[in-house]
Amino acid sequence: MKQLFHLIRHDFTILNRNRIITLSLLISALYIGAFSALSAFDQVEKLLILVIYNDPALLGVLFTGVLVLFEKNENTLQALSVSPIKISNYVLSKSIALTLVALFCSFLMAFAGHGFNFNYLHFGAGVLLSTLMFSFIGFCIVASHDTFNKYMLVAVGIIVVFLMPFIGFFEFVSDTFFWIFPTQPGIKLLSASFAPEKALDLTVAYLLGLFWCFVFYKWAVSRITKKLKSQ
Repeated sequence: MKQLFHLIRHDFTILNRNRIITLSLLISALYIGAFSALSAFDQVEKLLILVIYNDPALLGVLFTGVLVLFEKNENTLQALSVSPIKISNYVLSKSIALTLVALFCSFLMAFAGHGFNFNYLHFGAGVLLSTLMFSFIGFCIVASHDTFNKYMLVAVGIIVVFLMPFIGFFEFVSDTFFWIFPTQPGIKLLSASFAPEKALDLTVAYLLGLFWCFVFYKWAVSRITKKLKSQ
């Protein structure tokens, strides 16, 4: 646990040094300005959920790739294979650091777009589980790619597919089918933050959210471990 806390602190230093935190806050500020102007309109919550969900998705996948590729170029990743650092802690520390940034920015956007009257538990859980999941997915992808362009080509394709549950969220079709997508639980939790959801749907969302995080976490650790052994 001590090693994990040390790595998280180190990753925050890297995020700050590479202006990733600043960039996240600037993007959030732009959204906050837009939501402040649109807050009087009906159905702004749906737009808010779409934007907020895309924020952890992009933050998790994009910045995970940036951080890992940066460390590959600096030969830090190679050194990891002979260091006492656990691969699981390496994966968790970056994911947790990015998740904390995403939580802060997402709450700011929610306050600007909706005010303070919403369910913080469901909202926080939705952002947390979604950002962790996308960060783990980022590790799974970056393990096979050494350039940013190749990484982003695959990452963007996966994000587009994984965001398909928004078709059901905007009620173009029934959202029942989209429960097979790992992103559906996070969308449901964010939706429940602003409007009531069925108790069964909420329970399933929490359970599936945790399940998919665990699956992608184990896969991320396995992929990074294999990558280090092959070097």
